[in-house]
Amino acid sequence: MSDRLRVMQRQPRRISITLSHHVHEALLNRSEEEGRSVSNLCAFLLEEALLGIAQPRNERQALAAGLDGHNRRHPTLRQHPM
Repeated sequence: MSDRLRVMQRQPRRISITLSHHVHEALLNRSEEEGRSVSNLCAFLLEEALLGIAQPRNERQALAAGLDGHNRRHPTLRQHPM
């Protein structure tokens, strides 16, 4: 596989989804509170959900408690303990 093809495969991907009005409003409100775009918030929430599935419960709780310093990058972890 060429180097160019490998780099292209790692590029962020865009998707399109359909949300209920209620969910869209909740995302809009939270994105405004956190000072980020709805797109960035959705990407963050999806990544965190997928990471949470792959991690044992005690590791997710450590992240939520900020024991590994990860919450400095993602302050919402403290607000939403797992």
